[in-house]
Amino acid sequence: MIAGGNAAATIMRVMHQTMKASPMHKETTDSLTFSFSPLPESAAKPENGADATSCTACPWRHIPPYPWALPRKPFRKRHPLLFWGLATLLLLIGLGAYLGRGDDLSGGDKLAVVRVEGMIADTRPLLAWIDKVRRAPNVKGVLLRIDSPGGGAAASQELYEALHALSARKPVVASMGSVAASGGLMAAMGASYVVANPSTVTGSIGVKMELPQLQGLMQKIGVGRESLSTGRFKDAGSPFRPLTAEERTYLDGVLQDMHRQFVALVAENRKLPLEKVQAMADGRIFTGRAAKALGLVDELGGPDAALRELRKQTGVAASVPLLERPRKNKLWKEVLESVLDLDLDQAAARTPAFLFQ
Repeated sequence: MIAGGNAAATIMRVMHQTMKASPMHKETTDSLTFSFSPLPESAAKPENGADATSCTACPWRHIPPYPWALPRKPFRKRHPLLFWGLATLLLLIGLGAYLGRGDDLSGGDKLAVVRVEGMIADTRPLLAWIDKVRRAPNVKGVLLRIDSPGGGAAASQELYEALHALSARKPVVASMGSVAASGGLMAAMGASYVVANPSTVTGSIGVKMELPQLQGLMQKIGVGRESLSTGRFKDAGSPFRPLTAEERTYLDGVLQDMHRQFVALVAENRKLPLEKVQAMADGRIFTGRAAKALGLVDELGGPDAALRELRKQTGVAASVPLLERPRKNKLWKEVLESVLDLDLDQAAARTPAFLFQ
C-alpha cells in the first residue's frame, strides 16, 4: 500500500494522463480537473494497530470504480444542433396548432360551421359549440353540414332544439352529405334552408327499438336468470326472455308517440300538411332529388351551393373564412381510430334503446 498525499497525487496524475490518451474517454476526461492535497498524518497511518493492508484511510477510495462513471456533458452541449433543432420544431408545431384552431369568434363579421357527423349519441361538445356560435354577435350565419344516419331519439331532439334556437337568431343553411337520414334529417329541420346532393340518402322518418335476445344462448351454456320488479312493465324489453303480448303493445305505444313527434316536427318546419308527411313517414329513404320533390329539401347541390346561399342571406364576403369547432388534439386517439377503423367516442357511448335511425 502507498500512503501519503504526495505519492497519491503522483499516481492520480499518471492515471489522468493515461485516460486523456484513451480515445474512448477523451470527451469525458477533458472536462475534468484532478486536484489533491496531502493527507494528514492521522490519515496516512493506521490507527489502533490496524492492518497495514487496510484501505480505510487510503486516498484510492475516492477514485470512481469505473472510468465511465465519471460525469458527462449534458445532451444539449454534446449535440447542440440536434437539441435546438428539436426544440425549434416543437415550438413551431405548438404555435401552428394555436394559430390554426379556427375558433376565434372575435373581430369582424364571420361565418361558422356546425358539423353533424356519424351516429348522434353524445351531443355535449356539439351543443356547446352551437351555443357559443349563437351568442357570438359577429357570427352572422352558420353552415350546417350533415353526414349522419341518425342516432338516439333524445340526442337527436336535443340537437334539433339547439339548431332551431340558433336559426331563430341568425341564418342557418343545411348541407346534406352522403347521408342525412332519420335523426340526421331531424337535425336538418332546425335549419332555415336545406340543400342536398341529388344522390343524398335522406328520409327514413321513423323510430325503432332493438331488443337482443340471449335466452337461447344462456340455455346452451347452462346459465339461468331471474328478475324481480315492482310493476308488470318494469322488466319489459329484457334480453333474457321474449316479450309478452301485453309488453309488445305497451312498447309499441311508446314508439308511436315518438313517431308522431317526429312527423309533427317535419310538417311544422317544412310547412307541409301533416297528412302528407304521415304518408311518407313509413321508414322509407329518399334520394335528394326525390326529397326535393316531396318538399323536404329546398335546393339540390353540394356544400358550395349551401355556402353561396348563406353568403347571400348574410351579406358576408366570400373572402371571409369559415370558423370550425375546435377539436382536442389527441394523437393516440386518432392513431387508434385509424388503425382500428372505428370511432372510439361512438364505441364507448352506450347505445340508446330508442333510435331515430
